[in-house]
Amino acid sequence: MNDWLRTAAKARDDIFSSSLDVSTHSSSVVRPTVYESWRRSRLQGLAPEAVSPVEFAEIELDNYLSRTVTSIVEKRAAALDQSACALVLTDRDGNLLRRWVRDHEMAADLDAKGVAAGFTMDESTVGTTGLVTLLTGRPELIRGPEHFSEEFKQYSCASAPVVHPVRRTLLGSVSLICRVADTTPLMLSWVTDLITAVEEALRARACQREQRLFEAYTTYNRDVRHPIVALDMTTVITNAAAARLLGGVDQTLLWEHARRSLRERRSGPTSLTLPNGEVLSVDCCPLSGQDTDAGAILFLRKASATRRKTEARALPQPSVLLPGLVGRSEKWRALCRQAHRLRNGTSPVLVVGEPGSGRLAVAEALQDAQTVRVVDAVDAAALGDGRWVQHLHVQLEDPTGVLVIRHVDSLEPSTAVATLAALRRTPPGRLLATAQRRSGEPAVHNALLDHFESVLEVPPLRERLDDFPGLLARFSEQVAGAKNSVEWTPEVVQALTRLEWPGNLNSLKTLVRRTVTGSGATKIGTDDLPPEYVARAARRQLATLEQIEAQTILQALREAGGNKHQAALALGIARSTLYRKIRALGLDLSASIY
Repeated sequence: MNDWLRTAAKARDDIFSSSLDVSTHSSSVVRPTVYESWRRSRLQGLAPEAVSPVEFAEIELDNYLSRTVTSIVEKRAAALDQSACALVLTDRDGNLLRRWVRDHEMAADLDAKGVAAGFTMDESTVGTTGLVTLLTGRPELIRGPEHFSEEFKQYSCASAPVVHPVRRTLLGSVSLICRVADTTPLMLSWVTDLITAVEEALRARACQREQRLFEAYTTYNRDVRHPIVALDMTTVITNAAAARLLGGVDQTLLWEHARRSLRERRSGPTSLTLPNGEVLSVDCCPLSGQDTDAGAILFLRKASATRRKTEARALPQPSVLLPGLVGRSEKWRALCRQAHRLRNGTSPVLVVGEPGSGRLAVAEALQDAQTVRVVDAVDAAALGDGRWVQHLHVQLEDPTGVLVIRHVDSLEPSTAVATLAALRRTPPGRLLATAQRRSGEPAVHNALLDHFESVLEVPPLRERLDDFPGLLARFSEQVAGAKNSVEWTPEVVQALTRLEWPGNLNSLKTLVRRTVTGSGATKIGTDDLPPEYVARAARRQLATLEQIEAQTILQALREAGGNKHQAALALGIARSTLYRKIRALGLDLSASIY
């Protein structure tokens, strides 16, 4: 053992004094796993003599994993009492959650080195330790000088990963630490036996959330004729009646629909429109009053046959109401019902909405097979009142078709009065206008706005979540052509519904154009989206600096073809750090639909 320590220490000094070029490494003493970890540590700018654990931001130390491992360790306390060892539990990011040690001298030394609960020891912080197991996915024994830090050369560490036995996701690691002189290969056996017991306990208890979701489903699913869905952010359970109603995209959007209802504490049923035009009434019952991500039970009901027949007699389908436009959401259908009463009429109509929401398209769709002449009130400021009114008279003297004045809200009060006088002298066949809906601003009187007898308000894109599949298909057809069909995956649709879309339809068209022409793919996944959109679609709201960081990570992943190891090297960080940042920023949009 002493000979190996001297040989390993010399090899370590020789390698650390070189450039750490993996292609020239030929040492038979340093194992490839250790050498690669050293190399990553050096690439991240770490120095062996100047690294130490860092206290991390407050997280829950007494979590589900910690409680499970503690119950197993307590049954094996006698083995720890009889040895001068320490046992350490970390989460999957290398944060120390618990530590068990009976040797007071070792406890004091570990405290001084920061090997204690509340500190992080991931590779990007302290370099090579037993926590390399979080990267390799297999048990690892790091002995003395194999540690990157000078501080840890007097210890050996046997570690093994904890993997959820059902979901097969990495939860954390357990490490057994002893002094170098006490190192034995049996350390790995002891740790792996402990991990086996932990995973069996996890399997027996399963996931409390999954159990609660299934129990809620079985409790409410008493009558299989009634459509019921139980879901949370990772799981969806439906009965046969619900499965017959819902297609893939609708299930993708269902959790976003439910989560918004829970977050906004909506009471009573809400409406969900299916691709076939069927409208469902959705009652959302939370599984927890405190945690909106805990899950929900959804009770689905079709509109009554009487109501469907009445609506069918009273109104044609929305596609007939506004030809050429796409929409099936409740807000869009409400607009269509109002537009039906005004379509092909003679009264002046004002169409309001946010920029890019499609006001002009709605105004033009109100008239069937008629010439539409458009003038923009924004030009009035440059032309002046006199020339603007003269320009308007040229349009008014044409008796055919319909006149649409865009941006009438941009007119100065005096210009609005002059415009109104011109309209009264020579009334057009029919007058339509568009204006921006403004909120929170002091009102400036515009006499022209009082001229309109009817007002249509176009909903913003963020209130039309059910319309995303149809809008994406329409805009893709406009970009790629009708013969080149483009499919947007459910994960992409869900991610895009998380955005606020201040530019509304214009912003969505820009995204479709960039994505379809840039990727050339016929099936668009989250990897095809521009990095800034994926960053903004993260599962939590990101600050400005976090968005920049997220875009940088996504660009590196894209350039590495999705290879996280290569992306981490390009970014100069450990792969464990990359995984942690992806999880912290909520960027893993393709891991699950929900």
